[in-house]
Amino acid sequence: MVRPLYTVGSLLGAVAVLAQQLTITQPTTDHWWIAQSDNTVAWTGGGSNPPTSFSVFLYNPNPQILTSKLALISIEPYYDMSQTVNPGNITPATGYTIQLTDTLNSTNVYAESQSFEIKPIGSDYPPQVAAAAATSAGASGSSSASPSGSGTSSAASTSHTGAASHVTWFSSFGLLCAGLGLAAVA
Repeated sequence: MVRPLYTVGSLLGAVAVLAQQLTITQPTTDHWWIAQSDNTVAWTGGGSNPPTSFSVFLYNPNPQILTSKLALISIEPYYDMSQTVNPGNITPATGYTIQLTDTLNSTNVYAESQSFEIKPIGSDYPPQVAAAAATSAGASGSSSASPSGSGTSSAASTSHTGAASHVTWFSSFGLLCAGLGLAAVA
């Protein structure tokens, strides 16, 4: 009797993984981050069936630099395509990567970035040519290129940019106008 090498279930599982293929476009080897500053993580892809959301982790395989994955964003909607994050008081070093993972199981990694460097606070940001190329590949909105200060908190922070924040603003404006009995002009 000849046994098949693959079962239907294993093939469907492989197709599901391929359909969720994401690519992290920022950071990269040439587009580093600055410690305690606003930095961009951006992604593209996802195929015909992308995950609706994922978690974003900072990782470094050297336990003397980072003892475990650092959660930057617990639930990030896929459609944002980029996010501004501040990794907090992180050790400047090379070998960092960003991981986009399942929100319920961080060992299920959808995508991992190129290895990149986090430079000390006050360092220059990389040339914006790389950032413009990544934004034209699908990210909407903009990100700031100025350091955010010199706090010592180790907590990461995020800020939402792009089309979603504009929709929220217009929706809030419309509700305010309706409540005042005014007609909103878009």
